[in-house]
Amino acid sequence: MGNTKFLLFLIVAFGLLLRLVFFSGMGTSDDLSYSSYSYNVDKGINKDSTVTLEVRIGIIYATALSYSIFGVNDFSSVLFVLLTSLGSIILIFYFGKLLFDEKAGLMAAFLLSFFPLDIAYSTKLLTDLPSAFFMALGVYFFLYSEIKSKMKYGIGYFLSGIFIGIGYLIKETAVLIGLFFITYNIFKKRIKKEYFFVPLGFLAIFAVEVLVFYVSTGDPFFRIFASQQYLAKVIESYGYFGRLSFPLGLLHYPYMFLTDNLISYFYIFIFIAIGYCLVYKKREAYNMLFWLIPSLLYLSFGSSSISQYIPFNATSRYLSIITIPGILLLSFFLTEKNELIKKLFMPIALILLLFASLGSLYLYGERNILGNLKDSYPILEKLDKPIFIDGRSIKALDYISKYKNDINPKEYPDDLTKIKDAYVIINRDMIKRLEDAHKQTKFKKEVHNPPESWIVVKEIGEDDKSKVVIYYAP
Repeated sequence: MGNTKFLLFLIVAFGLLLRLVFFSGMGTSDDLSYSSYSYNVDKGINKDSTVTLEVRIGIIYATALSYSIFGVNDFSSVLFVLLTSLGSIILIFYFGKLLFDEKAGLMAAFLLSFFPLDIAYSTKLLTDLPSAFFMALGVYFFLYSEIKSKMKYGIGYFLSGIFIGIGYLIKETAVLIGLFFITYNIFKKRIKKEYFFVPLGFLAIFAVEVLVFYVSTGDPFFRIFASQQYLAKVIESYGYFGRLSFPLGLLHYPYMFLTDNLISYFYIFIFIAIGYCLVYKKREAYNMLFWLIPSLLYLSFGSSSISQYIPFNATSRYLSIITIPGILLLSFFLTEKNELIKKLFMPIALILLLFASLGSLYLYGERNILGNLKDSYPILEKLDKPIFIDGRSIKALDYISKYKNDINPKEYPDDLTKIKDAYVIINRDMIKRLEDAHKQTKFKKEVHNPPESWIVVKEIGEDDKSKVVIYYAP
């Protein structure tokens, strides 16, 4: 056992090293909003808000605590997410040990330590990884109570609900784990009285949320209504991500599995492992199948809204809720005693996955996105005239200034040609990201083709397409 703990320590250390080497840092979208809400948490919740992000108090309070201890910086912003990512490596080991054996647990921990999706998002201020971690912790306590039965008075089942509830406070999709419990009970053909402690634990956390929103907004169910309004409004503006088109909308997730390098290599082997477990009726793997298959089907075809059909966007980070069962199934398959698997398939798979993962992470283009804007900040501080820039970059500059708002930039006016005796900042990378993400968003022609009268003061960045260019408009 001592040797096992030492190996687990080495695996976690390896995972931490990779996460620091491939540190992502703050991005340009939801993470800026989470950071702002966390910094201003003492101001309460905007009662007129329809933004889902502001009411995810799990991530906001955790980040606010980090800011209060370490100040506002890239590390403190993602510390909570990073800790849950490392916690998942430890948790998946204990899952493997509980369901299979220590060897499978160590294999699962090793695989997760270099899983590209987990590494890429472990240092981003987003909700997917921490929510998935607490949801998985809830499943672990449930299965531990089922298999070991060492916790008296239903405490293990109650803790299961508590941790799933915490996952829900971070992101709503944690409740999809209910599909696992439904499938589990149907297969087992029994409902024990202890099972009712799971929803009881969840309701205990939900009661805390209800109290928080009642005190802060006067509406105990403010989060639910805010979330639904946001989905109805924003998802429609995205054209439902193309998911409502038939039949192409049905192919978004399969296409993503084949083309997204953060997941594709791993999921090829995970689907092989799933097929192996089903064909050979490996009952010890069924619990993970009960978790993975219904959740994946719901993400692919279910609705993210309870009031109308709004399909989930096909984005790889949403798959975080099935990372643990997927990798556990793969580790079970790779540690089978079959000679062909043990001597041929397992070593080839490990070598291929490790090098493919490192290559994917090296080529991943979402690291240090705010780098050029950060480098431009000292220059902007010295400018003595009004500064105009896009609205999203204003949020980024607010974060970069640690919310001191020293330069007070203004958003582009409707007519950029009327800007006189001022500086105009073109953040090319941000402009491209915004126009790619929001097809209806189109910046004025002057942003793409600045007037000849504008004078280039400074260009920051090496890649011409992602430079921050400072112009003076005389």
